[in-house]
Amino acid sequence: MRASLTIFLLWSTVLLVEAKDCRMKNDIKRLFFGLEVNAPWPEKLPVGRLLDPTHRHMTLAFLGNIPFSPLKALLANFPKPAMRVGLVGHFSACLTLPHRHPNVVAWQAHWSNESIKIISFQKTLVDWLLQQHFAVDAREWLPHVTLCRKPFDPHAWKKTFASLPFYTGSIHLYESKGHLTYDSIWTYPLQIPFEEIEHTADIAFNIYGESLLQLYQHAFTALAFKYPPLLNFYLPQAQLADIDDLVIALNAIICQADKTTGCPFKAVSFHGEVMACADAIFKWEMIVDV
Repeated sequence: MRASLTIFLLWSTVLLVEAKDCRMKNDIKRLFFGLEVNAPWPEKLPVGRLLDPTHRHMTLAFLGNIPFSPLKALLANFPKPAMRVGLVGHFSACLTLPHRHPNVVAWQAHWSNESIKIISFQKTLVDWLLQQHFAVDAREWLPHVTLCRKPFDPHAWKKTFASLPFYTGSIHLYESKGHLTYDSIWTYPLQIPFEEIEHTADIAFNIYGESLLQLYQHAFTALAFKYPPLLNFYLPQAQLADIDDLVIALNAIICQADKTTGCPFKAVSFHGEVMACADAIFKWEMIVDV
């Protein structure tokens, strides 16, 4: 009887250990924090293992294969970014990384606004993860978006590169699922900078920002989404007194582009008031005559 009981207890212990090991293995995930990225992606790109546009992102901190549960318990204390609205910019160069033995093709990101805020937040995030004893890369951050993995022809990619606008959305904790797919398993929401809306006019957008200057930068990027060559005519603004100043500045860009190369836009209409939304975010309806 005692021998049978001993065997039963030993077997139960083995089963419990195996069950725990199984749970631990299932808890291991390949994780990283990143920003969702949207751009007017080209329909045709050079040959390579392309990431689907819905999976293109900007990595903020890579954690690798780790147990998810300990990190999940810490997410309530995730460091809050200074920005409440996603950022805008343009892709400035085609990179092959790492430089000596490249595995990926990436487009380097150049920020049009709030670069100090996002660079500071990325460092704060890395420092927070290090304080929680996660092994992350603390080197200087290179903001970029991977479009392709090897095999690829670096010369073809660099030859066909053309600058495009982009904007970032929410911050996500992504799980790499393999086969160039990445699922968001946690989100810190940020307001997108703009969205196209249906309107009786030819083109219309809701523009979001935390200031008139941001509304201007985000409105310009919305226009560049429709006509990327407009990026060549961007005019930085130090100060804007009101929405009329914003429209005048945008129309100056359209006028210069039209004189130089031609432009599909006639003008941005003097239309709409700046409305206050939640969390000190402003919204303006931009109507564009084409």
